[in-house]
Amino acid sequence: MNRRVISLCLSVSLILLFAGCSGKKIASSSGDQSSQSGHAKTEAIQPEAIKTVPTERSFDRPSGNVPTDLPPSKPASSLAGTVLGDVFFDFDRFQIRKDAMPVLEANGSWFRANGNMTVLIEGHCDERGTGAYNLVLGEKRARAAKKYLQDLGVSASQLQTTSYGETRPFCTQQNEDCYQQNRRAHFVTQ
Repeated sequence: MNRRVISLCLSVSLILLFAGCSGKKIASSSGDQSSQSGHAKTEAIQPEAIKTVPTERSFDRPSGNVPTDLPPSKPASSLAGTVLGDVFFDFDRFQIRKDAMPVLEANGSWFRANGNMTVLIEGHCDERGTGAYNLVLGEKRARAAKKYLQDLGVSASQLQTTSYGETRPFCTQQNEDCYQQNRRAHFVTQ
């Protein structure tokens, strides 16, 4: 009888172990072997400390503009009178929004006209979510902006990316308008 109990416990343990791990798919942005070989699997990012937020309002902006309550010097880099516009993202997302496309197209025109200039694309997040989660999300936002620009014909050698996650907020108030200003890809000429 003792063997039966031990066998049963081992069987149940193995079943639970395999059931718990079977659906887990992970992707790495660090360049490990599984992601380099093209066999990378993905898992949606699930932040541990995300707060529930009401559906945000649309931030419709004319091409190249930033929210009107922002000082013009901080949200965009300028060089010789040329302004590169920031692009903003939805909560917990890194996909390029429709209102960001004209801004990126204008930025792309500037890049093509200034082929010798390089730009750092900074990915930023609002304060919700863990630090590690926001670093990854900021990286994905910067890379999404870079890919969009490359698809427009901008040379990859002109574009560098980095993520600051939530560590360099533009706005420090705890409300949705402020959070929206912090969810951005910011362009810094070098």
